[in-house]
Amino acid sequence: MNFFDSQEAARRKTRVLLVYYALAVVLIVGAFYFASRAVFNLGAGLVGADRQVGGGIDSSPAFLVLAWDPFWMLLTAGLSLAVIAGGTMYRRASLSDGGPSVARSAGGREIAPNSLDFNERRLLNIVEEVALASGVPVPRVFVLDGEPGINAFAAGFCLGDAAVAVTRGAMERLGRDELQGVVAHEFSHILNGDMRLNSWLIGVLFGILVTAIIGRGLMQLIGKVRLSANKKSGGGIVLFLFLSGLTFWVIGSVGVFFARMIQCSVSREREFLADASAVQFTRSPSGLAGALKRIGASGYSNAMHCSNRDELSHLLFASTSASGFDGLFATHPPLLERIQRIDPGFDGDYSQWALRTVPPAAAEETAALHSENAVENLVTGLGGAGMGEVSAFLRGLTPDLRGAVSNPLDAAGILYALLLSEDDAVRQRQRGRILALEGQSLVTAAERWQTVLRRENRAARRMVVELAVEGARHRDSASRAACVRLVRELAEADGEVSLFEYMLQGRVARRLSPLTGVSDVRQKPLPPDQSRLEAAVVLGMLAYSGQLQDDGLAEEAWRAGVARAPSFGIGNLLPDRSSCTLETFDRALASLGRLSPVSKGELVAACSAVVRADGALTQDETELLRAVADMLDMPLPQV
Repeated sequence: MNFFDSQEAARRKTRVLLVYYALAVVLIVGAFYFASRAVFNLGAGLVGADRQVGGGIDSSPAFLVLAWDPFWMLLTAGLSLAVIAGGTMYRRASLSDGGPSVARSAGGREIAPNSLDFNERRLLNIVEEVALASGVPVPRVFVLDGEPGINAFAAGFCLGDAAVAVTRGAMERLGRDELQGVVAHEFSHILNGDMRLNSWLIGVLFGILVTAIIGRGLMQLIGKVRLSANKKSGGGIVLFLFLSGLTFWVIGSVGVFFARMIQCSVSREREFLADASAVQFTRSPSGLAGALKRIGASGYSNAMHCSNRDELSHLLFASTSASGFDGLFATHPPLLERIQRIDPGFDGDYSQWALRTVPPAAAEETAALHSENAVENLVTGLGGAGMGEVSAFLRGLTPDLRGAVSNPLDAAGILYALLLSEDDAVRQRQRGRILALEGQSLVTAAERWQTVLRRENRAARRMVVELAVEGARHRDSASRAACVRLVRELAEADGEVSLFEYMLQGRVARRLSPLTGVSDVRQKPLPPDQSRLEAAVVLGMLAYSGQLQDDGLAEEAWRAGVARAPSFGIGNLLPDRSSCTLETFDRALASLGRLSPVSKGELVAACSAVVRADGALTQDETELLRAVADMLDMPLPQV
């Protein structure tokens, strides 16, 4: 199986289906134009007939439906698009709380970072492994205690509010590699932008549905209209309301039918893409295929019990239908087809994959084998380490450090420790600020962990940051705000900020500060050609950090990135080395944060082209690339 070809094929089909989705909206607008002309002319004729003495029908033309009327087209198009857009934005706003709210709506319970339950601890470790290897923030993890089937989903609208929910059945019945395949599949949905895509598809579908709801409401008004004997036009008004309501209801219902069919087609293609990406992450096809085979062995007894299971059907790892496929309205491809794309030799015999509960000893043995197989489990993300390297790192953490990063208070102490200066005078000032804002206990903890962590290299310290930030996120809002402030003050205490400090400060601010997803949705995206200077600075910063001495090679790398970002129109705006500082880099990223997701993805791809231009990836380039992805709320690309 060529996983990269599978990913590109799924993306191409998705683009075609999204064009169909847009075409469906256009056809709905056209249908409203012709139908409204017919209803209006018919209604006008009937009302005029009621008002004539003797009740004769007006002989003037009443059904000039096919005649082109630009004003009428603008009027009907504006009204119908306003209804669809209004419904879309309303639904989008109702989902703006992010992944945790979706997980809780399904009965999810968040797993505490310091949980001692074996299965929960194993799941947290797997999620941390995949997050560190793929270079994204560790999402919040939920378990669906009331769901005995094997399933999972990822929810959220950006990397900062993502959540992964796993059923109790998946957590208890899958081996470690199988569970890792399921988690990697859900991470693929996060990295491929499926959560954001699904939210807009759901929103547009609801917008189309609103037209049917309006039509049904208009028809229901007929029963509330009281006709007076002296109101001879009453019959015409009632018929006009009925025909208008019927038009809205029919067009809206037909639109929903086709929109849902296209939505399901998009969902099926994205499942193939997520399967291919998951295998790319783990380099272990047997894990993902094994999880799918165990679902097949259960006879598709995978039904969800939560009340909003229909709404979640597009998000789930596997279909919950009895047959595993429901034709045009199936949210997932046939199970056997998914398996055979990963394991072409599978003949459909599920008997040897009967469900069972994984004994702790067996799970630990699988984990040990997994961490030893670093070569086969290599992940090729620019910002992440190999999966085996990450597993070995996590298993190599001392019990004290492993427990500290999972404890909200101790995790903050570790973040402060990573920022303590080696200069005595500066460190004393830093101690004073920690004492003032957090107390003596965290001063002691920070100094203790500084001694331990100063021996680690930057890659290990970066992974410690990811774990500690996730642990600190469980503090109350006031404590999180104090942590964000203190991290900024400690980083700036010596008058300069290193790349590592910049990355740490940005990650803490992004993860511990309140989310602003609703305002971001309402804000008009910045066109890429209006941010060419900022994009040039970001690419220049990366180019110069990879070539500390040779400006010629730096320019070549910069131009390699410019070629990957044609929408920005950067041209020859190569900045001077002296103008590419962390301060200008930070200002540029703050402005570029207003780009659309598509433009952000183009810029991140251009950044990755810059750092790959010379075939080597330095620590500075790694830190800067991760900072770009983090500030733009985009995943790092897979190469």
